[in-house]
Amino acid sequence: MNEGNNPDDPPPYVKKEYTTFVVERHVDADRETTWNVLLELIEKNVGGYLTEGDPAPHGLGAVIALPIPGQDLREEVISFEPPWRRVYEISGAPVALYQGTTALTEEEDGCLMVWTLLIDPLPNGESDGFVTLSQQVITGFVDQIKTVAESSAN
Repeated sequence: MNEGNNPDDPPPYVKKEYTTFVVERHVDADRETTWNVLLELIEKNVGGYLTEGDPAPHGLGAVIALPIPGQDLREEVISFEPPWRRVYEISGAPVALYQGTTALTEEEDGCLMVWTLLIDPLPNGESDGFVTLSQQVITGFVDQIKTVAESSAN
């Protein structure tokens, strides 16, 4: 531990404090239907991809511009495991880190959708408004996916 006496000693470990947010919904549709609705709505809500991923268009490396007024936000897919899991990071946001994960688990009568945000906010509350907006947008989007997937399954 660096006591300040030897400049070659490593600095003390400082534990990061992240903000996490989780939305869970049971969806009365199978995982495959829900997954397809998720991808269709992402593309529809943003007007298409800036860069197509692998596999095209939704996969690894896909980039979209997020339509948030006053922000120049880009979302990039960093993990893509259909029809189970999609992970993305956002750049251009007033945060040090923003990572979202959508996971779908098959259940007897449908599937469980879990959307998790991991955010490293900036100091002094600079990220508070963006974090609150993100929580509202994700909650609304998860509910939209649930509604559309359930109506597609019937």
